[in-house]
Amino acid sequence: MIGAIGLLCALAAATPASAAKRRTYAFDVIDAHVSEVITFQSDGGPACQRAGLCGYSGTVTYEFDHADGFALVLARGRRATGFGGVQMGGLTTATVQGPGGGPPCTDKVIDRFDGFLVEGSPGRPQLVFHSPVLAPQFLDTYCAGPRDVDVARLIPRLPVGSLSRRSLVAQTSSTQEFHAGPFVGTLSFSVGVRLRRSRLLSGSLSGTF
Repeated sequence: MIGAIGLLCALAAATPASAAKRRTYAFDVIDAHVSEVITFQSDGGPACQRAGLCGYSGTVTYEFDHADGFALVLARGRRATGFGGVQMGGLTTATVQGPGGGPPCTDKVIDRFDGFLVEGSPGRPQLVFHSPVLAPQFLDTYCAGPRDVDVARLIPRLPVGSLSRRSLVAQTSSTQEFHAGPFVGTLSFSVGVRLRRSRLLSGSLSGTF
């Protein structure tokens, strides 16, 4: 919580001075789920040859369900910036077949915390999951394969309603092809979030900015 408030203070300091009124919003994340599935193979070109990864293929999956947390947003004029976090029992699993046959590489990683940025305007904010700014590592395993930075640009933004509402509900999903480094494949991503105005957090932030 202290770190999140510190981040919000930094966002406030970075906001250009103007006559626009500054306002903070605090929400409880009462439910959130994410599913990220990457199916990939090496591209067979110079990139995989240089990396020594030709002939690799597999699937990496990251997902969590029924998570809760918080979100803090600073609005000034037509700009809204903020951060949200959820505590969850996320799981990353990888199954990757190498070029020589034999048993595949398998790995599982447990994740305890995920976060998102809030960007846009007070009337039309968007939640941004796995932004490169947050240096996500949810796809990192011992097996060869794409990493978060390779597909972050393909993850859809999640529009939510006006920050003035007491509750916000949004979900979206997409499936896109990618080519990053030595790998080509498909990213399927889905996310859903329910937020509700937090009286406790709003009270603790009153007078902070």
